[in-house]
Amino acid sequence: MNGNTVQLESLESASPAITRLLGQYLAGERANVFEFKSWEKLGLQLLNVLPVAFARRAVRWRFRSSALDPELARSVTTRDLVNARLQDYDAVRGARFPAVVIGAALGGASAHLAAALGVPFLPQPFILGLRGGSPDDELRPHLELTSRVAQAILDRNPELMAVAHFDPIHDGWLTRVVSHLRLKLISLPPGYRSFIGDVLEPGGAILYLDSDAVWLQYELGERHRYQVGGWGGITAEEFLHGSERIDRALNRAGSPHRGGWMIAGENPEQFPESEWGSEPGLDASAQAFAQEAGYSFHRVRGADPHAFSTLAFKAHEKLYEMHRRAPAGIVVETFTQYDPGLVLRAGQLPLWLIFNTTESLAFLKSRTPDFGSGLPVYFSGLVTLSRTPDMVPWEGWAEALAGFDMRNIGARPHRYPEDLVSLWAWSERLLAQIDPAAWERAPLPLEVPVFLDLARTLGMLA
Repeated sequence: MNGNTVQLESLESASPAITRLLGQYLAGERANVFEFKSWEKLGLQLLNVLPVAFARRAVRWRFRSSALDPELARSVTTRDLVNARLQDYDAVRGARFPAVVIGAALGGASAHLAAALGVPFLPQPFILGLRGGSPDDELRPHLELTSRVAQAILDRNPELMAVAHFDPIHDGWLTRVVSHLRLKLISLPPGYRSFIGDVLEPGGAILYLDSDAVWLQYELGERHRYQVGGWGGITAEEFLHGSERIDRALNRAGSPHRGGWMIAGENPEQFPESEWGSEPGLDASAQAFAQEAGYSFHRVRGADPHAFSTLAFKAHEKLYEMHRRAPAGIVVETFTQYDPGLVLRAGQLPLWLIFNTTESLAFLKSRTPDFGSGLPVYFSGLVTLSRTPDMVPWEGWAEALAGFDMRNIGARPHRYPEDLVSLWAWSERLLAQIDPAAWERAPLPLEVPVFLDLARTLGMLA
């Protein structure tokens, strides 16, 4: 397979979104996670005034039509995946950087950290959306499809391991037509080695993001696991065994499934979480490469993605302080709604949330003491087509930010969380609030030693 001609990962997925945004930022350009053509925006505006059921059908069709043919996916190689991400940095080839960030693709957290340092990011995970899902929310069709594709890929790519990820609650509108298979690097591939050698200054630093997030998974074979459910306010045990609130959610969605999702005869165990956890192997390989090539290696370790979001917030705070630039505001972003270049140029402090669920609300509340007073807080409420048992209603977010100058730039309250226009409009609304003079003042990057001191202060430098 040629990675130049086949889009392997959805552009909205974490790894391609982060590398594309950073590649453009480092080149002095601007990009968005969601890049819609004019006719696509018009279609989404039309869907926004129709019942949500129509929007779900339309967006589901879009994802199904762009998903990979499973037979084609069987021929995916490590080189295909790696080259697709490295192409995002073509515009900065020839430049030299003091560091390269590598590891967990933690959405806005990873993007903001690398942007504050002014350096590229190389992801460990890649996700394939395979055409074909589970129409009745049953586990078996998803398990069989992903297992068939995973085994074919793993047989030919020893640098990869696979975790099939089935979340019929948070992604139920999508998993009925698309099956997700996440592939993770467990050794440093030649493409990354060559890229690092090309762009990293002699004696530069490799900064490894190591996330300790875990989840119950089934071990199906060597380098092959299966995960049901995902991060939010529903535990792995509740996904596996079921609950009344999950059954009620399935009933509202018109699903016949009841009773959780177990694999008969298999016992799940704790492993690195599919989406947010770091898989061992790549770290040791990167460290050995650093030693061989004369680079320093630093492991930045956190309990979960929100720990890295806190680090990114503090890194921006330190950056502005060093350049005697008062922060202009705080941007609370969620999941796929993040923009590291916009945040930096606008002098904002970013606080990125994993999702619009109760766990993210608790994290937001824990960080508001850092907001101080007087700064506007731009809240980007998530746009999603899922109403889940752990979803925080709009009023919950408003309550958490009561007492601050809260300015909503994301999903509007009357359309939350299905406000499709806000998929792109949230960043336009933020841009409209920014002084054009401030926009032109892109800060100098945070120096690596200062960043390491900050990580050490937060107990994140292993």
